[in-house]
Amino acid sequence: MATQHSRAAARFMIAPSVIVLLLWMAVPLALTLYFSFLRYNLLMPGENPFVGWENYSYFLTDPAFQTAIVNTLILVLGVLFITVLGGIGLAVLLDQPMWGTGIVRIMVISPFFVMPTVSALVWKNMFMNPVNGLFAFLAGTFGMAPFDFLTQAPLASIVGIVSWQWLPFATLILLTAMQSLDSEQLEAAEMDGASAWSRFWYIKLPHLARAITVVVLIQTIFLLSIFAEILVTTNGGPGTASTNLTYLVYAESLLRFDVGTGSAGGVVAIILANIVAIFLMRMIGKNLDA
Repeated sequence: MATQHSRAAARFMIAPSVIVLLLWMAVPLALTLYFSFLRYNLLMPGENPFVGWENYSYFLTDPAFQTAIVNTLILVLGVLFITVLGGIGLAVLLDQPMWGTGIVRIMVISPFFVMPTVSALVWKNMFMNPVNGLFAFLAGTFGMAPFDFLTQAPLASIVGIVSWQWLPFATLILLTAMQSLDSEQLEAAEMDGASAWSRFWYIKLPHLARAITVVVLIQTIFLLSIFAEILVTTNGGPGTASTNLTYLVYAESLLRFDVGTGSAGGVVAIILANIVAIFLMRMIGKNLDA
């Protein structure tokens, strides 16, 4: 009886938080679904006829949607590639005993605590500016013409900026996994004559498999909704060269004032994100059970 009363009390105490959380998610989602079936333009607020699946059809057949999907995939895969490989390399280096390890680790992790908008502004104005940026200065020093990164390679530039932000996260997770490796295995392998590369390839890397899966899962979920870096640096341009799915929804809703089409795009983005998340969750579950 005491156990039942304690469980009932716990459920009663946690119920308000659960209800607020459900309303916090359900109400915006319900409104998004509702607006996605209306021809709702902010420039004509009095005319909101029901149009069924017309907004979805328009959004999915828009050439910008296809470009946004490709750009989203390139952005996610490019950042994952850089951060996972870079995180493994930094984790291996930081796992070595050296002077000033604590300071180096703080410096490596610090970019993760910088706000996305701030880091994008810093990269745009201090590093990638073709006139006053650091890269332009270095190019001039070596007698080369400055390269306008955000105009000539906008998507690659955003991949670099986002990778700089997320590399500390991958490094921290992988370093933690690296330090959990039993040193006796490495010592035994070294005594048997295994080279440093063999010890990394056959002992350290398999040990990092689960941590790498966690990094890929968490980063993918967040990278699918990258927005601030694109807004601050390129505004999705030139044209749609750096427009991802999140920015396309923003452009439809708040730049073209078409809330109906933007809401349909938001629903599509939610569905795609959930498909990816479910797939990754199943993959990480299989790896953890292995």
